[in-house]
Amino acid sequence: MAIYKPKLLILYNSEDSAFVDRFDVFFDVIKTTDSQQALKTAFKEGDSLSAVLIDEPLSVNTVDVLRKFNDFDIFRKTPSILLAENTEGTFLNRAFETGLFDVVAKPCTFEIVKQKLSKFIELYNNRNQLEKFFNQQMMTISVQEHELKENQWNIISTLGQALESRDVESGNHCERMRQTTETLCKYIAIKYPKYMLNELKTRQIAQVTPLHDIGKIAIPDRILHKPESAGRLTDEEFDIMKTHTVAGCKLIDSIPRFKESALYTYSYNICRYHHERWDGRGYPDHLKGMEIPIEAQVVAIADVFDALICKRVYKPSFTLEKTKSMILGGECGAFNPDIVESFSACIDSIYANHYEKQLTSST
Repeated sequence: MAIYKPKLLILYNSEDSAFVDRFDVFFDVIKTTDSQQALKTAFKEGDSLSAVLIDEPLSVNTVDVLRKFNDFDIFRKTPSILLAENTEGTFLNRAFETGLFDVVAKPCTFEIVKQKLSKFIELYNNRNQLEKFFNQQMMTISVQEHELKENQWNIISTLGQALESRDVESGNHCERMRQTTETLCKYIAIKYPKYMLNELKTRQIAQVTPLHDIGKIAIPDRILHKPESAGRLTDEEFDIMKTHTVAGCKLIDSIPRFKESALYTYSYNICRYHHERWDGRGYPDHLKGMEIPIEAQVVAIADVFDALICKRVYKPSFTLEKTKSMILGGECGAFNPDIVESFSACIDSIYANHYEKQLTSST
């Protein structure tokens, strides 16, 4: 029986043919040195194409080629990697703006490129299957309100799980965030009735909290999983990382008929504004004070707490006391004083109920 090989389109410089030929063992390879032919092939192959590898010098011409791929909507469903010696400056930013998935700096080993391709193909296959699932479900589901709401919640849950499977350093992050957000909302509702966080609103906010970072699916691994040993994110990398807020909103908007749901506004606001800060120094819109929706404010402080208390690829875990000191002392940015006061009142309970056992068992 024939072994299945993912179909790989390679656009390359003729001088690199020896390197390119090595992919024949692992992939069903279509090779070309002509960009127009590569575009025609990609368009013709459609969904049968598993990945695109472009081994070209990073230049104005390369960026134009990438834009054409994006115009044909090829990068949306097919992972794309650019191999380039010049990975600095304006050209790199323009390349990522075209929808390119990742850039690998040359010289690089064949094994690194092969592993990245395999990983990205698996990720996109999962995402494309998820998209097909959405379409199939939403085409066949009854228009009755109860069934529609249930199906939308299944989509939200699956999106959260998709992010968890990619961001392996933060296992159970989405569930912890949901629990922390719900607990904090309940404290705020009691102490500050002015925010009108009733039982229904609290439950709905907690339900969609797992979507807060779903836009990170669009962030390249080299940035999302950059280790501490490689140094802090550069300004350019951080600018790319910040786009996950807007990318997440686009995903939310793509859920069929979700805008008709009571959960839509909470989902959108949390996704877009959970990195805004009380003093206006957050992103992406630099909102200030109560310009920031209350649901995004709550999720913001819950997100910071989880990032500090848990180990990440870019940092060790901090103790509960250190985490308290950093959040309550303002080291992590400005938050609504009412929310800070409420969080201070319930932080020990949140840690004991949702973190202590898990963190202790992982050490």
